[in-house]
Amino acid sequence: MTQGVIAGIDAGTSKVKTSLFSLDGTLLREVSADVTICNPAAHHVEIDVNELFASVIRSLKTLLHGYEDRLLSIGLSVTSPTLVLIDRDLNAIRPATVYLDNRCAQLVEHYTSEIGGKESYFIKVGNNPSPSTCVAATINWLRMHEPETWCRVYKIGFLNTFLAGKLTGNLAVDPTVSSYSGLMDIAKPDRWDDDLLTFFDIDRDLLPPVMSSACKVGELTSEMADAVGTKRGIPVALGGADSAATSFALGAMQHGDVIQSMGTSEVTTFCHDTPDFSSAFMNRSHVWPGLWLSHGAMSTTGGAINWLLSHVFPEISSEEDLENEALCSPLGAGGVIFLPYLCGERSPIFDPKATGVFFGLSLATRRCDLVRAVFEGAAYGVRQIYRIGADIWKAQPEYISCVGGASKSPLAVQLRADALNMEFRSIEADAAASYGAALLGGFAAGVFGDVATLPCLKAHDKVIRPTQAGVAHFVKHSHIYDRLYPGLKDLMHLAHSYCE
Repeated sequence: MTQGVIAGIDAGTSKVKTSLFSLDGTLLREVSADVTICNPAAHHVEIDVNELFASVIRSLKTLLHGYEDRLLSIGLSVTSPTLVLIDRDLNAIRPATVYLDNRCAQLVEHYTSEIGGKESYFIKVGNNPSPSTCVAATINWLRMHEPETWCRVYKIGFLNTFLAGKLTGNLAVDPTVSSYSGLMDIAKPDRWDDDLLTFFDIDRDLLPPVMSSACKVGELTSEMADAVGTKRGIPVALGGADSAATSFALGAMQHGDVIQSMGTSEVTTFCHDTPDFSSAFMNRSHVWPGLWLSHGAMSTTGGAINWLLSHVFPEISSEEDLENEALCSPLGAGGVIFLPYLCGERSPIFDPKATGVFFGLSLATRRCDLVRAVFEGAAYGVRQIYRIGADIWKAQPEYISCVGGASKSPLAVQLRADALNMEFRSIEADAAASYGAALLGGFAAGVFGDVATLPCLKAHDKVIRPTQAGVAHFVKHSHIYDRLYPGLKDLMHLAHSYCE
């Protein structure tokens, strides 16, 4: 008998990726399409989700060719938060705002003051107030500035709400996505919070129901089944946020599991089984009930590498050459320490006015020292975040799985292993988010029944162990890095005020 297959849709801000997997996790085929980000005004960042959905349908049709009768399920993974205002025909009324959108920043500050300050907001919601963790402020910005749009709103949704609606005719949102809405206490992620709905003056009837990520939101409509060329009745899982789907695919399903995602930004993710949150992290429900994820997200660790190549040392032609340059400097970068806050920072300080710093420059400082300092600065930051999380959630992982483009850098991974005194295992997992979505679809279809036996992505390419000299260096010098931001914060804010 021919074995069935499962499909995952990973809708991001740069690409929408559809992937087909066998039931043992083998990637059979992948089709992707570009997504265009629009910036119609300063601080406005949007995507056309009607066009994105058209790309999903075209990609699925190509993906399923030859597998049409073997498809068992579809699951969703989405960039989050992405706000979609939906009309009665389940179309997007306007382009969707994505997590990079900061148009409501002043409104967030207003609401934070009204609710009693940052600490009060954190206590009520479980996250720091920011445009990317308080979608309620964006909703009200659109209501105030686009009344002609607002009068057409049938439902306030998110990207998986919209995709599920188009595919099945049913609307819902899952807790991993709604965790960043500002409209729920994420310690109770299965429901909207009445007090917060009242505070933000948002009608509950405008919101979709909250449904578990692994639940079947519906089945492909006849129209959609015909459009992609498959059979009727295919179950669709609501799925969840891409970072949560990736954590699920990598098997982060136990208290104390830690995942390191290394790209333009860098995220240290802790899985925990109690709703104990830290303001140093971006916190959300996991895809599985009773678990939570806390993301220690640094904004520009990989971005700092690109900055060196494009703006500081353009004569260095590639990332490989840049890494070789860093290796010409000894451990410690000749006494230079880099604070990697090139676009403000999220974890652990959540300060949009923070700036980057080279500390410890002297006449002896060479180009290679500056380059190595940037590599080491990311490792110092990861160490700072990891120690906060490990202390709160008593995490003692045997090793840390790392994924993402920067995990291919031997120096970058070695520095993190030394900084944390922890074994790192790099995993080739370019399709991790779509695989997590596909697994959730498999649960919705009844293909999988036990999370403990899931075929998660565990095979690793390289094992990187800490070195004695590297560990000793970070133990000795990390306190300098840790004191730089507190010591310079007021000056950073003053400098920022001169540029406003």
